[in-house]
Amino acid sequence: MHALRPATGSTTAPFPDPPVVSGNAAHVLHRLEETPLQEDPFPHLVVPDALPADLYARAVTHWPRFEALAQLQMDTLPQRYQTFLSDRTLDAMGPEAGAVWREVRDSLFGPETLVRLAPRFPSLAAKLESFAARPPVVYARLVEDHAGHAMLPHTDVFGTFLSMLLYMPEDGSRPHLGTALYRPRDPSFTAPLHRSTERFPREEFELAGTAPFLPNHLLAYAPSDRSFHGVEPVEAPCMRRFLLLFALMDSRGS
Repeated sequence: MHALRPATGSTTAPFPDPPVVSGNAAHVLHRLEETPLQEDPFPHLVVPDALPADLYARAVTHWPRFEALAQLQMDTLPQRYQTFLSDRTLDAMGPEAGAVWREVRDSLFGPETLVRLAPRFPSLAAKLESFAARPPVVYARLVEDHAGHAMLPHTDVFGTFLSMLLYMPEDGSRPHLGTALYRPRDPSFTAPLHRSTERFPREEFELAGTAPFLPNHLLAYAPSDRSFHGVEPVEAPCMRRFLLLFALMDSRGS
């Protein structure tokens, strides 16, 4: 995982004097900041043209062969395959592919990302204030879902500052394959912290919308006790390719 550490003694933000952002990272930050925030059913961004077009095209070209992906062995998550974008994995991909995916990963998330997005997401701002001494660790993987995959409503782990999904379909013909956003039928329902990894019964939620599965579109949100999302079942043929990135609290040594 890719770690970013704070200045010693930091109490209000996890980063010291962030460097000037330029190039592809500047493009991503600009798109994140200028895209209107959607509040329903929880605060989130759906960002078109999230990466510069040339970088996105190079990433699509270097999507790993299916044989290089490992199946996520969980009964509740069938037909999901993945590879982690750790430095070790990137080095093993070969010079060109490794360089492209490292550039994508580091463009999507850098030293300034959380600070710049905090004003837009109350739950992120609260975590930065409460957990300033626990800097983010970037956890990124390429995911390929096949027909039969589905995921019940859940909120993501409480220790996640920010979640991003960069959709990478071959074309824009199946936008309904994106991430489902849910609204609890009981307006007062929230996910208790000790149940932040739990998946809840689908019938207890309404489908409020779908982040569209379109090329170079990015879904970004700060997990909270109401960030219920999942994957609706779809019939074959189906294949969803996307990059999943979490900025997690660093729990090493805690």
